[in-house]
Amino acid sequence: MAESPPANLRNQIAALRRQRRWLPPVAALGSTFAFLGVALWILTAHLHVWSGAIAFLLIGAMQYRLVLAAHEATHKTLMPVVWVNEAAGLFCASLVGVSLFNYRRAHLEHHKYPQTIQEDIDGYIYRPLITARPGWPRFLLLFTGNYIDIAIKLRRKFVGDGDLEGTHALVGSKKPAPGALLLQLLPLAGLQLALFALFASLVAWWAYPVFWLAPLFLIALQLDRIRTFLEHGYNYFFPGPPIGDLSQAPQTTIDVDTNFIERYLFAPFGFTDHQAHHAQLTVPFYQLPELRKILEQSQPGYVRRIRSSYFTLLSRMIRAPVAPEFQGRL
Repeated sequence: MAESPPANLRNQIAALRRQRRWLPPVAALGSTFAFLGVALWILTAHLHVWSGAIAFLLIGAMQYRLVLAAHEATHKTLMPVVWVNEAAGLFCASLVGVSLFNYRRAHLEHHKYPQTIQEDIDGYIYRPLITARPGWPRFLLLFTGNYIDIAIKLRRKFVGDGDLEGTHALVGSKKPAPGALLLQLLPLAGLQLALFALFASLVAWWAYPVFWLAPLFLIALQLDRIRTFLEHGYNYFFPGPPIGDLSQAPQTTIDVDTNFIERYLFAPFGFTDHQAHHAQLTVPFYQLPELRKILEQSQPGYVRRIRSSYFTLLSRMIRAPVAPEFQGRL
């Protein structure tokens, strides 16, 4: 068990938890849906090869933001009022094919502390990449592995995954009763049918699979995989493995000081301060910069932000050699 923080630090963190605001989440979600509206307008008014490609990329990027908005809602920190948080989270999650409540049940396992990367429920994403050969082999695994991730995520977010190989048992992760599962999936099915009808009425019947399902799988989920690898794999390359046996190495993450474009498109909703989020997962995303500053000043073991773009970090991690200590360990 980690030692409890001193009283003054606990009070500072508690104050950040209580300071809930409407403007940051409303602005973040509002801009996301505004860009989705622009993409839909492109498809209805100016559809051709190049405009279709632009709309495809824009929709995928905004779907990724919806995935991360749903993540924030799982911690009940997206909106200041609980019922609004649940409604907004359910709406965002259902738009991108996620059962919010199964996602919450599984995702909170990712935040258990302490745990090793072998125990981490999301470790299946980054563990193989840490030990993959550098260069093209690791690059190809990063992208082709997305299809395995999709199968695992679909199982997790619909029916739980307590018996998945390589993860520890989930508390309450058994397959839900048919009635409970139906209630969880009704909003998802309803919104997907509504999206199909919207695309069919404004563009054509094929627009839903081409411009909604395809960017979800090819862009949104791929960006989510890359982000997870970056956040939780970086410390195993730089400075290197903390212990020789990677299966016993602790789960770690990082904070990144990057530019506005990457903060909006790749690490929205506070993901640039992911170490701070793991330290205090009930602090709202817009309070994480202040939390990070407090933790940097009060906790000597807190790792300082990495000043770099995510693109540069990813390039370094793809080319980094496998540490000799754990070659072939996992």
